[in-house]
Amino acid sequence: MIRTIALCLVLAFTSFAAQAELPGSFNALLDGRDFRNLSVSPSGEYFSVIQKRDGRNTLIILSRETMQPLQSVRYEESDNIEVSYGYWIDNERYAYAVLTEINEGQRPADVGDLFLLDVSTGNNERIWYYQGNYEDNTRGRGDLIRGGMRVLSTLPDDPNNILVSIMPWEKADGGVRPSIYRLELATGDMKKMVTGPARGAEFLTNREATKAFSWAVTPDYETRYFHRGRNERWTEIDVDLPGGFYAQSLTSDGNFVFGLSQVGDDLNASQQLVKIALQSGAVTVEDEYGFVSSVDVNYDRDGYPEFAQWVADKPEFKMYQETKAARIVGGFVRSFDGYNVTLSGADDNAENFTLHVGSPGINGEYYAWEAEKGQARFLVGSADAIDQLGLNSFEAINYQSSDGIQLQGWLLMPRSGQPKGLVNYIHGGPHGPYIPYEFDGRMQMMAELGYAVFAPNFRGSGGYGLNFEEAGYRQWGTRMLDDMREGAEYVQANYEVGEKIYIMGISYGGYASAQSIVRHNDYYDCSVIIAGVFDLAQQLDTWDAGSGFNTGGYENKAIGSDPEFLRVNSPIHNLDRIKVPFMIVHGREDTRTPMVGAETMIEALETTDLDYEYYFYDKEGHGLYFKENRLDQYEKIQSFLQRCDALD
Repeated sequence: MIRTIALCLVLAFTSFAAQAELPGSFNALLDGRDFRNLSVSPSGEYFSVIQKRDGRNTLIILSRETMQPLQSVRYEESDNIEVSYGYWIDNERYAYAVLTEINEGQRPADVGDLFLLDVSTGNNERIWYYQGNYEDNTRGRGDLIRGGMRVLSTLPDDPNNILVSIMPWEKADGGVRPSIYRLELATGDMKKMVTGPARGAEFLTNREATKAFSWAVTPDYETRYFHRGRNERWTEIDVDLPGGFYAQSLTSDGNFVFGLSQVGDDLNASQQLVKIALQSGAVTVEDEYGFVSSVDVNYDRDGYPEFAQWVADKPEFKMYQETKAARIVGGFVRSFDGYNVTLSGADDNAENFTLHVGSPGINGEYYAWEAEKGQARFLVGSADAIDQLGLNSFEAINYQSSDGIQLQGWLLMPRSGQPKGLVNYIHGGPHGPYIPYEFDGRMQMMAELGYAVFAPNFRGSGGYGLNFEEAGYRQWGTRMLDDMREGAEYVQANYEVGEKIYIMGISYGGYASAQSIVRHNDYYDCSVIIAGVFDLAQQLDTWDAGSGFNTGGYENKAIGSDPEFLRVNSPIHNLDRIKVPFMIVHGREDTRTPMVGAETMIEALETTDLDYEYYFYDKEGHGLYFKENRLDQYEKIQSFLQRCDALD
């Protein structure tokens, strides 16, 4: 891999020409998981798992009883594809997606292809191609169906077909409505079942595919809701909930849809499990979880809640039905207090289950619970090399902003003892993503460098409900940054984290790391800006999502459109306010926060006497992907922060 590094050092950084060696733990942390996506088949006869070997993913199907491999799929680098993730369609067939290398030497992407492996025969065929399937796919006749495909139902009573939705690509403005199709597994033939109710519509169906629920975001970023039965027309229903409605499950009789919402309009309103009667529109609050994150509800085959999990200061669990799955997951939660327990698979007879147990300090382990043995057994560690490091876990940080909003973040302390300083680590997005109570390799690497790491879930973050998320609209460069600072100040006041305070982030986190040394130029000592945004107006004109159907509505609501507002909140137009050293990292092929933004920033910086470094990487996109580049990036971050450590 050829790497291009452009470097500008304006002050005394040249004395650090030799980069310090990274801690030995970095190799394991950058390699990540060895095993993932482990699940039991519907028959209980097989386990499926994806293993990384020699840098390539291999799908393996094993006998549950003997643990002997029965089938495997591995693509080499010359194939330009690699197994990504998968799921069971029925007792003998496993569907999997792949990462595809579209441009030679660049990061592969999931473009939507779907393959089907038959365990009994070993037959391995692509059943959906990202460039489309024909109605008569075997002979290449009929309409070519193109778009983003999502499986809605495996149709348990129809072994020959699955039900899928297609989000068309024909018009970027959403002029072609999404539709539901029946896809024949043996041939890839497509038969349209129903056209969606509106542009950009998404769908839920019951298992039998006799009922459907749909929602569609309009160009002005409002959401409409619809339902229909077989041979019926779409009927729009009025869902007026302050916290929106995230539909999750449609009951088998088609009478109710369950999902998450917030009935209250307060920023810290409780997240709630809500049931909507589709005929009457009546809303019932089934349960409340509080101002928490990561709410995950598991539903039974009939679409009704079975149990729920969420994170307050640690993972929590609640049972709704006395089912085998609920009892087993609940038992694991009690046995592994403070750990995340995930049900990764269950057979149709509720006799065999697979579960993953992990935490912010360990990547985790897979277990099987088998009725015939009446107990659990260990299967495999997700990443033994990481878990053997003895890394620290997160501590919940709950604080109140200066305007009275409850906020939460996570503190990770280094293993090495007294921290060199505190890194305020800012997540991307910003709306939707958040820092969950899970293993985070980037945070762990910064802790391994000897820093305490604080990850605030500031207003605007996802995970805590729509009210909290929308509170960050048009606050990208103002109140959201204040939340970040106030959280870091709370940590400094209550924990021994050293005197230095740095800020670091990727994507929106990169923007926040740049704008924070403008807005809070009296607080931060240094900043690391990865895949950042420097000019909001330029970003809106150039990013890859700009031509989407409802992107304009999102941009106006979440970011704003007033030229003066965008200018005031853009780092490139406020360089005179920056007082501290900063470092910029960007991939040359980045289209989400386009490379032109970083180049324009460097051109502007060249006319100043500011203290900065910049590194551009060939064939890298939004955030670095290739291991050698990520190693190089962290070597440069380490050297940069060591220099910051020494500054008065």
